Amino acid sequence: MKKMTKRQKNVWIALIALILLVIVLAAAALFKWLAPSNVQSDKNQWFKLESGQVAILADDTLLEERGLTIEGQTYVPAAVASDYMDQRVFVDLTENILSYATKEGVIQVKADSKKYSIGKESAETEQPILRKQEDGMYVSLAFLSEHAPCYLKEYKNPSRLVIMSDKEKTYTFATLTEATRVRTGPGKKYPYMVEVAEGKRVIVETGTKQENEYMAVTTEDGITGYIPIDRAEGKKEGKWEIKKSLESFEQKSLGKTVCLGWHQMTNEASSTTVYSGLSQATGLNVISPTFFALSDNKGNFTSFANTNYVNEAHAAGVQVWGLINDFKDGLKLERILGTTSTRTKLVNALVGTAIQYDLDGINIDFEKITVQSAPAYLEFLRELSLKCHINDLIVSVDNYTPASYNSHYDLAEQGRIVDYVILMAYDEHYNGSEESGSVSSLGFVKKGTASVLAKVSKERVITALPFYTGIWKEVKGKKPIRTAYGMSGAESVIRSHDVTAKWDETTGQYYAQYKENGATYKVWLEEETSLKKKLEAVMKKDIAGVAFWKLGFERAATWTMIAGELKK
Repeated sequence: MKKMTKRQKNVWIALIALILLVIVLAAAALFKWLAPSNVQSDKNQWFKLESGQVAILADDTLLEERGLTIEGQTYVPAAVASDYMDQRVFVDLTENILSYATKEGVIQVKADSKKYSIGKESAETEQPILRKQEDGMYVSLAFLSEHAPCYLKEYKNPSRLVIMSDKEKTYTFATLTEATRVRTGPGKKYPYMVEVAEGKRVIVETGTKQENEYMAVTTEDGITGYIPIDRAEGKKEGKWEIKKSLESFEQKSLGKTVCLGWHQMTNEASSTTVYSGLSQATGLNVISPTFFALSDNKGNFTSFANTNYVNEAHAAGVQVWGLINDFKDGLKLERILGTTSTRTKLVNALVGTAIQYDLDGINIDFEKITVQSAPAYLEFLRELSLKCHINDLIVSVDNYTPASYNSHYDLAEQGRIVDYVILMAYDEHYNGSEESGSVSSLGFVKKGTASVLAKVSKERVITALPFYTGIWKEVKGKKPIRTAYGMSGAESVIRSHDVTAKWDETTGQYYAQYKENGATYKVWLEEETSLKKKLEAVMKKDIAGVAFWKLGFERAATWTMIAGELKK
């Protein structure tokens, strides 16, 4: 065999070295292609935080609003505090005052002050509970941590606050099978934000599409990103465990089944003597005269309250719960109830008047509450209830049948603070409805009562039923017009037209119809038989009692029937 020359050896060595270099480079390229990224993303950039800001994640959603770090303390925007953390945080933006109602009293503090009051006592904090900034009001996280009925935890690097407050929201949880990096995108080549230890729980973002065998998750400390699908096990639906709840105020109860009748009065003369039919109203134990009405936007109200009226009722063994309404045109409830000094004036004046006339309670009949005025309305009810209880007064509140358009009345919160939540289970069809119909069908009453009981404990629920009947006039091409009649009056109208009412199983009422002068008249009678069926239905629910609108539209036989039903 011919021996290699020196030159040939060098060529072979160079060739082998080149091949090895190619292999090394290829291996490096392959490794780079296969290996996951080790670059850690700047989480501050991810949350887009500026100096002194705190990111807020509420119920697994990153909010646009930011908290602030002021003098080493974290503060949360007031709107975020009330919307996501504690609905009892009420901030008056006119007088810059925070009010927070507790069973022990109302905490009130002015913006940027370290002093605060609770009831008649005063105290001081190291840092202000409420701060006013150029972009709005901010509430101390330390204060919220003490009171708010939600889960909240603060994290650093980056500064962020995790809030979980929706007790009904369902999440998909999973447990990590090994330590896993949460990446900024669905793949191993994306930078990672954080590494989560084996056994830790994550929330699976089911609304985000899975890609490249990666899925979106959120860690318990509020970092949202992607992990390999095979790193999560034991997926299951569940709710976030929130240990704290809004406290309920102690109920001041009548101590027996409530049977209330509203007594409408239109002038001062009508309020000098108690309802004339009281002697035949067997079973009635509470009368609610329409004594008061809001009169302006400064917290004033008109009053028909009369000592003789109250004395006569008490002599008959009947309590008096004075009613106040908001029916006057031009009232701005957001201003009246939302301004601290005006709200306080109204509360004090109502309670003072109730004490002056020896009333036993106050009945709130505010029917013009809007979404905007609702938070102030609820704060008014809290403060009124606390003040009334100190003075041995009962608070009851009238409410429409629950529906999506009036959900801001918040029956659940009312049921935690007032003594009685009254369902006005009538005006199913009202003057202005598109079609004629029953004022209060049996099904309407059952459904309404069940809806209230889903939010309020039965010990605080009163169902109000009608003593009146609507006679509808229908003319082709026009909206029907309803005229209200008492029981006997409606029956007299039917008899005068030689019509016999027939029982209607659908509504649980007698129905009649007749024609006159080109118009069709339709009547769903409210009388003892229909009323008895409604009473039987609601009292089976073991609720606190019943109420009736209005006194004077019933008859002696009505009370005999009511008394019999309430004794069962």
